Amino acid sequence: MTTETSKKLHVQVPTYIVRNDGIYLTNSEFLIYTRLCFLFFRNAKENKTELNIDHKQLMFLSQISDTRTFKLRLKRLYKLDLIKNQIDKLPTKGNLKVIFNPEKLISDHFTMMSTSIFTYLANGQINEYAFRQVFYYKSHINKKDKRNLEYCYVGYETLVERLKVSRTKIKEANEQLKKANLVKITTHKLEWNGGYTDANELDYEKFNNHYTVANSLF
Repeated sequence: MTTETSKKLHVQVPTYIVRNDGIYLTNSEFLIYTRLCFLFFRNAKENKTELNIDHKQLMFLSQISDTRTFKLRLKRLYKLDLIKNQIDKLPTKGNLKVIFNPEKLISDHFTMMSTSIFTYLANGQINEYAFRQVFYYKSHINKKDKRNLEYCYVGYETLVERLKVSRTKIKEANEQLKKANLVKITTHKLEWNGGYTDANELDYEKFNNHYTVANSLF
């Protein structure tokens, strides 16, 4: 889904898909699906579900170099009913036809992101891991929330479990996001929580990092 806020273009993805809640997409598959969401809502044709895509451009944006891998990603989207046509071959000339399934967009909650995020991908500043992670962080930030929390404080273990990636990949993605000035990370050290252990020792705990997404992505 795309929207325009103060002349800024955005893409919206159902939050349940962002968080792998009831449906599992790898980061690479999520990247492709997000781009399809963008193209679906920008489609001016009467039949909006039929997308004519420059698949070579999409492969470049998705940082996929071989057609076999790209077709496997599309096959997964088909199996999950996110697209309605199975794609076994890619055209040698012209565009690729993809039938988008809008029923999967039925949701009460969406995560909105500035489409400038695609530029960071195209420039090689972030990869599919960082792309998915910043969506995940943003899915937990609601600036209209009465608690006024402008950051996400998800833990590493939650990211590992939800996104099915290693802690190393999460750390590398965070470094990319920091270097691109897309996320500010406030780290926390062990602190005494005011309590004591069963052995009558000071009880320490480490609070989750705070992830603040750049205003440019809102």
